[in-house]
Amino acid sequence: MKVTTGTLMIEGARLEGENPLPMFRSGNPHRKVTDNGSLTDELRQQMGENAGERFLPYRMQDRYSRQRELMPLKTITLENDALKAIFLPEYGGRLYSLRDKGADREILFRNPVFQPGNLAILNAWFSGGIEWNIGHLGHTFSTCSSMHAAKLTDDDGNEFIRLYEYERCKNLFWQVDAHLPKGARQLQVHVRIVNDNLAEIPMYWWTNIAVDETAGSRVFSSTGDVIYIDPTARGYGFDRMPELPAVPGADASYPMAFPYASEYFFQTPAAVRSPWEAVAYEDGRLFFERSTSKLRYRKMFCWGHHIGGRRWCDYLARPGEGNYIEVQAGLAPTQLHGITMPADSVWDFTQLIGMLDLDTAEATAAAYQTDWGAARSEVERRIDDALSSEATYEALERHRALAVRTPEEMLHRGSGWGALEQVRRENEEQGRGIPQGFGFGEETLEAAQQPWLVLLRDGYLPEHSPEAIPPSWMIQAEWMERLAASLERHPQGRTWTAYLQYGVMLYESGQAAEAMEAWEASLRIQPSAWACRNLAEAEKRKGDMAGALAYYEQAYAVSGAFPDRAFVEEYVNLLVQHKEFERAWHVYESLPPALAAGERIQIIVGAAALELGRDAFMEKLFASEFAVIREGETLVIELWYRHRAKKLAAQRGVELTQALIDEAAATCPPPKQIDFRTIGD
Repeated sequence: MKVTTGTLMIEGARLEGENPLPMFRSGNPHRKVTDNGSLTDELRQQMGENAGERFLPYRMQDRYSRQRELMPLKTITLENDALKAIFLPEYGGRLYSLRDKGADREILFRNPVFQPGNLAILNAWFSGGIEWNIGHLGHTFSTCSSMHAAKLTDDDGNEFIRLYEYERCKNLFWQVDAHLPKGARQLQVHVRIVNDNLAEIPMYWWTNIAVDETAGSRVFSSTGDVIYIDPTARGYGFDRMPELPAVPGADASYPMAFPYASEYFFQTPAAVRSPWEAVAYEDGRLFFERSTSKLRYRKMFCWGHHIGGRRWCDYLARPGEGNYIEVQAGLAPTQLHGITMPADSVWDFTQLIGMLDLDTAEATAAAYQTDWGAARSEVERRIDDALSSEATYEALERHRALAVRTPEEMLHRGSGWGALEQVRRENEEQGRGIPQGFGFGEETLEAAQQPWLVLLRDGYLPEHSPEAIPPSWMIQAEWMERLAASLERHPQGRTWTAYLQYGVMLYESGQAAEAMEAWEASLRIQPSAWACRNLAEAEKRKGDMAGALAYYEQAYAVSGAFPDRAFVEEYVNLLVQHKEFERAWHVYESLPPALAAGERIQIIVGAAALELGRDAFMEKLFASEFAVIREGETLVIELWYRHRAKKLAAQRGVELTQALIDEAAATCPPPKQIDFRTIGD
C-alpha cells in the first residue's frame, strides 16, 4: 500500500568487479540427462533441451572474497497494515525480507550477512529471500546486478513496485510487480514476460524462495508425484512421496532426512487450477505460496545434513545462522526440461506468498502425521481457507490490467541495455517501440552502450586502446548483422576492435572457423591480448593444447603483461592441464604479490606445487578459507587426498598408487574449510 526507499547496513563482502573475458557457450546447446528407467516417455521429452551453459553477452562476476565489512544496500520497501516486504534493486530485485508485522516474525529465510558464493550462471550468488530466475538454467544472469525499479499506483490508490529489465541473452523484456493492497495477508507478485520478436525463444523461469530449515521442516505440494535425483543411477527417477529410493527408509518430505544435497520436483497435474507448495514447522507455522496455473511445477532443494552441505549453509551466512531450504515454482517439469516461448507472445502469472498458523496442537499434529497424503490434505485445507483458488485468479485479473501501465516514479536505475534496444528499434525498425509497461530513459545509457550507439548512428564500431578493457560484449543477431555490414561497406570501420567483436559474435553463434579468421584479421591490424586469448580458447576447444599455449604466450608478449588477472588464471590452468608444472610454478612466482595472492590462482597452481613437492605451499593452501570454490567443486579436496597419499608413500618407501590415494580418501578427512562437496562425507 505504501512504497519507500532506504538503506540497509549489513555485514558483507563486496563484489569487486567483473571478469572482462568473453566466456563462450558450451559446444552442445543441449545437455545429456540420464534417468533410472522410471521416467515415462512423456517426462523424458525436452529434458536437457537448450540447457547447455550460456554466459554471453554478460560477464562473469567472479571478483569477491571473504573479507566482510559493514556495507550499505539500497532498499525499496512495500508494506501494508499486515506485511512489510524489502527488496534489493541493486541485486536482481531480490526480495530480502517479508515480515509479518502482527506476529512480529520473518516469513522467509533472511540472511544476516551478504556473502557471495560461486553458485550462479555468472558465478556470484547469495542466499536468502526470493530470487527471480529467468532466461536460462541456473541462478539467473541478473541475480547480482541492478534492476530498474519504479513506483506505481493502482485504481484504489495503493502504491506498488515494479522491478523490470531487458534480458540480453534471449532478447526479452520481463517485470515483477509486487502488490500489498490494504488488508492483504499475502504478498502478491505478478510476473510478465514479453517476447515481441519474430522468432520463438527457449524460456526458463523459477521463483526461488528460501525459507528456514529446522529439524522438523516438512514439505508439501499439490501432488505427491515427483521427479527426484537418483544418486546411484547418476540421473533422475520418478516416484511418489514420501518414500523415495534416493533416501531409503526415510520420509523424503523432511529435508533433513537427506544425507547430501538433493532436490525433487512435484509434477502438478494439468487439472490443478492453482498449484501450491508449503512448509510446516514444529511450532505450528505454515509457510505457503500459491499461483495461477501457468506456474505449474514445484521444487524442493536442500543441502542435506552432511559436512559439505552444512559447510555451504555456514559459508553463505554465519555458522549456525544459515540453515535454509528452497521451495521453488517453475514453468517446466524440472529445471532441465526445455520449454519454448512462441514468437510475439506474452506469458504472465500471479503468485501469492505468506504464512499462517496451524493454531492448535491438534492441527500441527495433523500436519506431522505419518501418512504424508493425509497430512498433505490437511495442509491443503488450511491453505484453501486462507487463500482460495478463486482469490488467486481475481488477483491475476487485477494485476494483469495494471501490468501495462507506464512506470510513474523511478526508484532505481538498472542497466542501459533496454534504452539501447529502444534506440535501435526506433532507428532500424520503422520506429517500433518497446512493449507497454517498460520505461528505459536515455539517461541510463553508459559507457558499455556507447560503442554500439556509434555503430548505430555513424556506421562503424569505434576503436579503443588494445591495453584497455573492451567496454562490453554483444551477441544479438541484429547487432551482428549491422557490424557485418559495417565491415563490408565502411573501410574506416575495419579496425582491430571491430574484428575482435565480430569474432566473439561468430564464435558464440557456432561459426568457429569464421570467428578465428576474424580474430586473426584483428591481430594483423593491431596485436592485442584479447584476440590472442580468444584464439587460444578456440584452439583449446579443438584439443590443440600446444596451439592454445602459444597464443597465450603471444598475448603476454604483446605488451609484456596481461591486461587482467583472468588471463593469468586461464594460462596457468592450461599449463597445469598440459602437465607443464615447472612452467606453471615459474609463472606463479613471477606474478606481482597481489595477483599471486588471488584465490583462484592459488587453487590452480596447487596442482603444480603438489607435483613439485612444495609442501609449505600445500599446507598453507589447505589452511585457507576460499570464497570462489564452485558448488560441488572437489579440486582442493582431491589435492588434499593426493598430498596425504604422497606422505603415506614416503613413510612406507613405496611408489604413489591409486590404492594409496583411495586409502587417504578413506582415512584422512579434509579440513572443514575446504569441504564444499554436495555429495558424500
